[in-house]
Amino acid sequence: MQPKYMQSNACVSVVYIQNNVVWDMKKTVIVLMGFIAVAMCFTACSSDGDNGSMPPENTENEETTDSVQTGEELVVDSAEVWSERDGNRIFGMMYYNSASSKKLPAVILSHSSSLTHEAMSGYALAISKMGYAAYCFDFCGGSDKSKSEGKTDEMTVFTEVEDLRSVVKTVKSQANVEPSQVYLLGSSQGGLVSALLADECPDDFAGMILFYPAFNIPEMVNQFSGFGNWGDFGDFGNWGDFGDFGGMMSMSEAYINSIKDFDVWSHIGKFSKPVCIIHGTADMIVPISNSEKAVGLYPSATLNKIEGANHGFNTANLGSMGSMMGASADYDSVVLPIVESFLKSYK
Repeated sequence: MQPKYMQSNACVSVVYIQNNVVWDMKKTVIVLMGFIAVAMCFTACSSDGDNGSMPPENTENEETTDSVQTGEELVVDSAEVWSERDGNRIFGMMYYNSASSKKLPAVILSHSSSLTHEAMSGYALAISKMGYAAYCFDFCGGSDKSKSEGKTDEMTVFTEVEDLRSVVKTVKSQANVEPSQVYLLGSSQGGLVSALLADECPDDFAGMILFYPAFNIPEMVNQFSGFGNWGDFGDFGNWGDFGDFGGMMSMSEAYINSIKDFDVWSHIGKFSKPVCIIHGTADMIVPISNSEKAVGLYPSATLNKIEGANHGFNTANLGSMGSMMGASADYDSVVLPIVESFLKSYK
């Protein structure tokens, strides 16, 4: 069943720059910077958690596995595991210790907008080495590079909530997973999606980790969605459905209409299990004030501030937009110990 939030699949109405309008340089720069900011918000980085040591992936079927020897007693295997939502197949990779004879607690990792499971596979591998089954997947229509089915112009925050709901059911059904010990981990838009599902199904999860959760998406959508199609503007080409710039997502009419009037703050905060929020103090896209507000809503939550970090915790997280703005970062050596400490506190 389609989520009640789904609207028209048509793209944003085209808005053309009139021939007789003269833009001065100052105004042009301001608007372009606004688009760059939104681009970074919705791409949330080009590769969350990719530390350059991603394990090989399996693309054949659900039965194949790929083992990585990481120690005398720990062998991390990876296997394709598929889910389904409304007829769309959802691709994902499970990382786990195949030598374990007992069921493992599990962490489900949700990627940022416009990305794929590869963006979280580095974190998934690291978490599997901590003794967990770690699963990362592609949202339906979440990217034109997604291995999951579904169209990008049909994707919304709420279709992603339904994707995650289906993934949770699949992960809990795995023979090597302890279903009472499942945690959510989401970055940026994936963090918002995780938080929304946790509030809907609080008994389904043992805890939640949020990386710079994009609780301000409705605000950003309302601020910038009116720009629409810039046509052929200089060397930037066609900006299309507020999206074809630097590889960022297409923000369709369905996406805009489903979220623009949504009150995030009345749909989070009821989840009473432990919540760990990790956010950079220099985040230009999702100001840390959003996480400061959120941590006050949850009954059991902590905010871990990463001093100096922007919207992403390593250089790859920042993507092409970050590089364009001269940004660089490598905070995973600080972030991963926080994740491990949180998980092991409640294992």
